[in-house]
Amino acid sequence: MRSNWLGLGLACIVWLASPALSAESSWPAAEWQRTDPARLGWSLDKLAKAEAHLRSYDPTAVMVVQDGKVVAAWGDVARKANVRSVRKSLLSALYGIAVAERRIELGRNMGELGIDDRPPVLSDIEKQATVRDLLMARSGIYHPAAYEDPAMKARRPERGSHPPGSFWYYNNWDFNALGTIYRQLTGSDVFQAFQDRIAKPIGMQDFSAEDGKFVFESASDHPAYTMRLSVRDLARFGWLYLNRGLWSGTQVIPSAWVD
Repeated sequence: MRSNWLGLGLACIVWLASPALSAESSWPAAEWQRTDPARLGWSLDKLAKAEAHLRSYDPTAVMVVQDGKVVAAWGDVARKANVRSVRKSLLSALYGIAVAERRIELGRNMGELGIDDRPPVLSDIEKQATVRDLLMARSGIYHPAAYEDPAMKARRPERGSHPPGSFWYYNNWDFNALGTIYRQLTGSDVFQAFQDRIAKPIGMQDFSAEDGKFVFESASDHPAYTMRLSVRDLARFGWLYLNRGLWSGTQVIPSAWVD
């Protein structure tokens, strides 16, 4: 059985020591630089076996990166695909920037922010959930959400079964509402902000704001924010995080947020 995320594409960021940067580490310029895998101690035979194995899943592409250089790449690394739940990590990075700029306070709750949803509306207890709770998937708000698959709907706890902050549940309502809150508090479109604040500074080659799309459903006022990225652009995002938000001397995302 093929896993959906494998069918969409893979970005593998590999490093051999901590911190991520070694003496020979670098940041990719306009294009990723290839390196000799054997020189870095990689087995060419095992890489070939890895490629054969991964191709059996029919991924969009695979990239292996070490020290800011491409060790191996298979498939169409420029092809853009819906990255599905990776969207939540992309928005989290924008939150890190906004929190550092004091445009978003993690301790504010849904009641204070005027965040609600379609009937059955949020209860007074649910409105006590904070932005931090949503980011940690601990809101305790189990309202129907956009972009849920049948398994997520089946697993969703009953409304009111857990108070805010007390229980972890992988909750699309939390993530979707975070998109609404980001737009409300910053006045910025999620996709344009990602392009301007992250994609451009780290030189993403393929992403533009037009690669984002809101998915609205009748169950909720809060749309999902879907995003399409290439594997080579996802690899840049991974390398950014491995370097604690630093990119070529510029702190794109606060290091404390990454930590």
